Amino acid sequence: MPMNRLMRSMRIPGGQGGFTVAELLAAVFVISLGLVAVGAGFATAIQGVETSRQQTTATFLAEQRLEQIHAAALGNSLVACMGFANVTTACFPAQAYASITSAPGYRSTVTITDYIVNGNIARKRVDVEVFYRPIVAWGVLATERSVRLSTLVSNHT
Repeated sequence: MPMNRLMRSMRIPGGQGGFTVAELLAAVFVISLGLVAVGAGFATAIQGVETSRQQTTATFLAEQRLEQIHAAALGNSLVACMGFANVTTACFPAQAYASITSAPGYRSTVTITDYIVNGNIARKRVDVEVFYRPIVAWGVLATERSVRLSTLVSNHT
Protein backbone atom coordinates (compact mmCIF):
# COMPACT_ATOMS: atom_id res chain seq x y z
CA MET A 1 0.00 0.00 0.00
CA PRO A 2 1.51 3.28 -1.02
CA MET A 3 2.30 5.75 1.74
CA ASN A 4 -0.02 8.39 0.29
CA ARG A 5 -3.01 6.11 0.51
CA LEU A 6 -2.13 5.14 4.15
CA MET A 7 -1.96 8.80 5.14
CA ARG A 8 -5.36 9.48 3.65
CA SER A 9 -6.93 6.59 5.58
CA MET A 10 -5.55 7.98 8.88
CA ARG A 11 -6.99 11.44 8.44
CA ILE A 12 -9.85 12.59 10.56
CA PRO A 13 -13.09 12.84 8.61
CA GLY A 14 -13.92 16.41 7.72
CA GLY A 15 -10.30 17.26 7.21
CA GLN A 16 -9.71 19.07 10.58
CA GLY A 17 -8.27 17.82 13.87
CA GLY A 18 -8.73 19.05 17.47
CA PHE A 19 -11.55 19.38 19.96
CA THR A 20 -14.98 20.78 19.36
CA VAL A 21 -16.22 23.69 21.46
CA ALA A 22 -18.60 21.38 23.33
CA GLU A 23 -15.76 18.97 24.22
CA LEU A 24 -13.57 21.85 25.37
CA LEU A 25 -16.34 23.28 27.57
CA ALA A 26 -17.01 19.85 29.08
CA ALA A 27 -13.31 19.41 29.91
CA VAL A 28 -13.09 22.89 31.47
CA PHE A 29 -16.22 22.13 33.54
CA VAL A 30 -14.81 18.84 34.87
CA ILE A 31 -11.45 20.43 35.74
CA SER A 32 -13.23 23.34 37.44
CA LEU A 33 -15.26 20.96 39.60
CA GLY A 34 -12.06 19.21 40.64
CA LEU A 35 -10.38 22.48 41.58
CA VAL A 36 -13.40 23.61 43.61
CA ALA A 37 -13.38 20.29 45.49
CA VAL A 38 -9.65 20.62 46.22
CA GLY A 39 -10.19 24.20 47.44
CA ALA A 40 -13.00 23.12 49.75
CA GLY A 41 -10.79 20.33 51.08
CA PHE A 42 -8.03 22.81 51.89
CA ALA A 43 -10.48 25.09 53.71
CA THR A 44 -11.74 22.16 55.80
CA ALA A 45 -8.19 21.04 56.57
CA ILE A 46 -7.12 24.53 57.64
CA GLN A 47 -10.17 24.83 59.89
CA GLY A 48 -9.37 21.44 61.45
CA VAL A 49 -5.79 22.48 62.15
CA GLU A 50 -6.97 25.74 63.77
CA THR A 51 -9.52 23.91 65.92
CA SER A 52 -6.84 21.47 67.07
CA ARG A 53 -4.45 24.31 67.85
CA GLN A 54 -7.06 26.07 69.98
CA GLN A 55 -7.96 22.89 71.85
CA THR A 56 -4.28 22.13 72.49
CA THR A 57 -3.72 25.66 73.79
CA ALA A 58 -6.76 25.37 76.09
CA THR A 59 -5.45 22.05 77.42
CA PHE A 60 -2.02 23.57 78.03
CA LEU A 61 -3.54 26.53 79.90
CA ALA A 62 -5.64 24.19 82.08
CA GLU A 63 -2.58 22.07 82.89
CA GLN A 64 -0.61 25.21 83.71
CA ARG A 65 -3.34 26.41 86.11
CA LEU A 66 -3.43 22.98 87.80
CA GLU A 67 0.33 23.10 88.27
CA GLN A 68 0.02 26.54 89.90
CA ILE A 69 -2.54 25.08 92.32
CA HIS A 70 -0.35 22.03 93.06
CA ALA A 71 2.63 24.30 93.76
CA ALA A 72 0.52 26.47 96.05
CA ALA A 73 -0.80 23.43 97.94
CA LEU A 74 2.77 22.31 98.67
CA GLY A 75 3.93 25.79 99.71
CA ASN A 76 4.33 27.34 103.15
CA SER A 77 0.88 28.01 104.62
CA LEU A 78 2.17 31.16 106.31
CA VAL A 79 2.50 32.83 102.90
CA ALA A 80 -0.64 34.27 101.32
CA CYS A 81 -2.45 31.77 99.06
CA MET A 82 0.05 29.02 99.84
CA GLY A 83 -0.49 25.71 101.62
CA PHE A 84 -3.27 23.15 101.39
CA ALA A 85 -5.74 25.20 103.48
CA ASN A 86 -5.37 28.13 101.09
CA VAL A 87 -6.30 26.23 97.95
CA THR A 88 -9.56 28.14 97.48
CA THR A 89 -11.37 29.90 94.67
CA ALA A 90 -10.49 33.18 96.39
CA CYS A 91 -6.80 32.48 95.76
CA PHE A 92 -7.47 31.12 92.26
CA PRO A 93 -10.23 33.28 90.81
CA ALA A 94 -11.71 32.99 87.34
CA GLN A 95 -9.70 34.60 84.57
CA ALA A 96 -11.59 36.66 81.98
CA TYR A 97 -10.85 36.94 78.27
CA ALA A 98 -7.69 38.98 77.64
CA SER A 99 -6.47 38.47 81.24
CA ILE A 100 -4.39 35.32 80.63
CA THR A 101 -0.87 36.32 79.65
CA SER A 102 -0.13 35.59 75.97
CA ALA A 103 -3.54 33.90 75.51
CA PRO A 104 -6.11 36.70 75.14
CA GLY A 105 -8.64 34.50 73.37
CA TYR A 106 -9.13 32.24 76.39
CA ARG A 107 -10.74 32.45 79.82
CA SER A 108 -10.71 30.01 82.73
CA THR A 109 -12.61 29.05 85.84
CA VAL A 110 -11.49 27.06 88.87
CA THR A 111 -13.92 25.04 90.99
CA ILE A 112 -12.68 23.59 94.27
CA THR A 113 -14.68 20.99 96.18
CA ASP A 114 -13.64 20.02 99.72
CA TYR A 115 -13.85 16.38 100.81
CA ILE A 116 -14.24 16.12 104.59
CA VAL A 117 -13.06 13.05 106.52
CA ASN A 118 -13.52 12.88 110.31
CA GLY A 119 -14.41 16.57 110.46
CA ASN A 120 -11.29 17.70 108.60
CA ILE A 121 -10.72 18.59 104.96
CA ALA A 122 -8.67 15.64 103.70
CA ARG A 123 -8.80 16.24 99.96
CA LYS A 124 -9.81 18.88 97.49
CA ARG A 125 -11.07 18.22 94.03
CA VAL A 126 -9.87 20.92 91.66
CA ASP A 127 -11.63 21.42 88.32
CA VAL A 128 -10.07 23.84 85.86
CA GLU A 129 -12.08 24.70 82.77
CA VAL A 130 -10.64 26.80 79.97
CA PHE A 131 -13.03 28.36 77.45
CA TYR A 132 -12.42 29.69 73.94
CA ARG A 133 -14.40 30.79 70.91
CA PRO A 134 -13.59 28.62 67.90
CA ILE A 135 -12.24 30.28 64.78
CA VAL A 136 -13.94 28.96 61.67
CA ALA A 137 -13.76 29.82 57.98
CA TRP A 138 -16.36 32.58 58.27
CA GLY A 139 -15.09 34.13 61.52
CA VAL A 140 -15.25 33.49 65.25
CA LEU A 141 -18.18 31.50 66.64
CA ALA A 142 -20.24 33.14 69.37
CA THR A 143 -20.64 29.85 71.22
CA GLU A 144 -17.78 28.79 73.46
CA ARG A 145 -16.01 25.47 73.60
CA SER A 146 -14.07 24.34 76.63
CA VAL A 147 -11.53 21.91 78.00
CA ARG A 148 -11.91 20.67 81.58
CA LEU A 149 -9.21 19.00 83.66
CA SER A 150 -9.62 17.71 87.20
CA THR A 151 -7.28 16.56 89.93
CA LEU A 152 -7.30 15.68 93.61
CA VAL A 153 -5.06 17.51 96.05
CA SER A 154 -4.45 15.83 99.42
CA ASN A 155 -3.47 17.31 102.76
CA HIS A 156 0.00 16.00 103.59
CA THR A 157 0.08 17.16 107.20
